[in-house]
Amino acid sequence: MRKIFIITVAFLISFSCKQKEERKNSTYDDINFLEGNFQEMLDKAAIEDKLVFIDCYTSWCAPCKWMDKNVFVKEEVYTFFNENFINYKIDMEKGEGPALGKRYNVNSYPTYLFVDSKGNLVHLAKSRMEVEEFIQEAKNALNPEKAFGKLTEKYQSGTMNLNQLASYAIQLNKLGSRDGGKIVDEILKKADSQWMKSEIGWDLIESFTKDKESELFKVLNANRDFYERSYGKEKIYSIYRGILQRELYQYSRNGEKEMFFQSLDSLKALNAPIRDIAIMHSNFYLQNLDVESYIETSDMYVDQYLQQDEETIAFIARSVLNYHTEDKALMQQAAKIIKKAYAMAPDNYGIVSTYAQILGHIGEKTEAIKAAELAVAMADTISSKVKDRALKNLEEIKALK
Repeated sequence: MRKIFIITVAFLISFSCKQKEERKNSTYDDINFLEGNFQEMLDKAAIEDKLVFIDCYTSWCAPCKWMDKNVFVKEEVYTFFNENFINYKIDMEKGEGPALGKRYNVNSYPTYLFVDSKGNLVHLAKSRMEVEEFIQEAKNALNPEKAFGKLTEKYQSGTMNLNQLASYAIQLNKLGSRDGGKIVDEILKKADSQWMKSEIGWDLIESFTKDKESELFKVLNANRDFYERSYGKEKIYSIYRGILQRELYQYSRNGEKEMFFQSLDSLKALNAPIRDIAIMHSNFYLQNLDVESYIETSDMYVDQYLQQDEETIAFIARSVLNYHTEDKALMQQAAKIIKKAYAMAPDNYGIVSTYAQILGHIGEKTEAIKAAELAVAMADTISSKVKDRALKNLEEIKALK
């Protein structure tokens, strides 16, 4: 028995050294995702004293493909992950995927899990993100003060300080959980003005300030000069713009013209991007079926401000499909706009698909079918889910009279 044990240990040490040597002598231009089953990844993690990073994806997930092409291949990303983690990629609809999804409650993609060698969840993050944010999530996994799993354990034990409560609330908010708001209420009962001016206090304000009635907005507004000096005017403007945009959607839905244009002027004063102004402004007339004003306003933005922004031009045209496909004048205007976007970007799937749908509605069926077939071909390179949608659009266009 002792002999078997010695041989086993020797094998594991040899295997570990071999793995480390291979990594040392190899060069990668991507995250080095290892092959094998989940238990083998845990065994490797135990040998190398590392966490396992798991990229949970599906074959139809467009954001997953985007991360593969735009983030995992960046040198700063794969260098950090290859040095610090055992990296594992798994299709959540095949093999061990469904069982792991159930075990870790994975219900959206991409989801990124960080687990220890015993399979305990240490940290998780979700969704498409840019390089800097993705690396920060990995660093959070290595930091017990910020790792989600560790924070959850500490919160449940009732031993968190204010900084830890804030970090936990922010993590929950990123994951789409409403429980973060409840923790913010706990924090506001304990935090003084000095803590609210700290960096973590600012992080809380930036993450949770969504309307003018919230306590966090009142703190921000009362100390606006301080926050602008400390964290930059643009970050403050961004919060105010978000609040105003939510108000504008409400005023637009309710047809409150005076309130809408007061808020729109305030949004302009906060250096809002012209695309946001154009979408909000034209959408007000569209929702309230002021056809003449919609045509005049959308023409103004498309011709004077959005000459290089085919995505926003297409968005303005696409909005008509959501409201008034029966109105001939609006559909003709949408066609006029989308044709400009299509001429600018004939290889953009979203624009081609919108172009096909709008042309179908105005009776240009031959060109619409041609564009819809092109969209189906383009969808092949995106995901199976997008292709299913493109095929459905093609059939709907063919069925139009």
